[in-house]
Amino acid sequence: MLFDTLTQHQRALSLAHTTLAHTTLLDWLVEQNAHLVIPDTLLAAPCLNQASQIPIAVWIAPSPLLEAIRLAAGLTTRPPKQTAALLARWPTAPALRPFLRRLTAARPTDQLSLL
Repeated sequence: MLFDTLTQHQRALSLAHTTLAHTTLLDWLVEQNAHLVIPDTLLAAPCLNQASQIPIAVWIAPSPLLEAIRLAAGLTTRPPKQTAALLARWPTAPALRPFLRRLTAARPTDQLSLL
């Protein structure tokens, strides 16, 4: 789900499950200076290995809180795009923003610090 914080518009996004599609999407997100918000259950997803290698802001939402909000909002029986819309709007909600944590790329073990 793409959410524009300036216009408050959201658009659904379909993506093929291929490496090329993931790379193309990540490149486009970088060009748009976008932020990616995902639940912490997706941290092991292979496509996030690519996200950690490029300059994109990835925010992690806690799954227990996400599930509680989904239940309270009645999203458990609705299509997944409704949950995606909730995640996309999470950074704009002052009450929810403090629960996000930033995903930082681990420094490669063979890289030495210059300082």
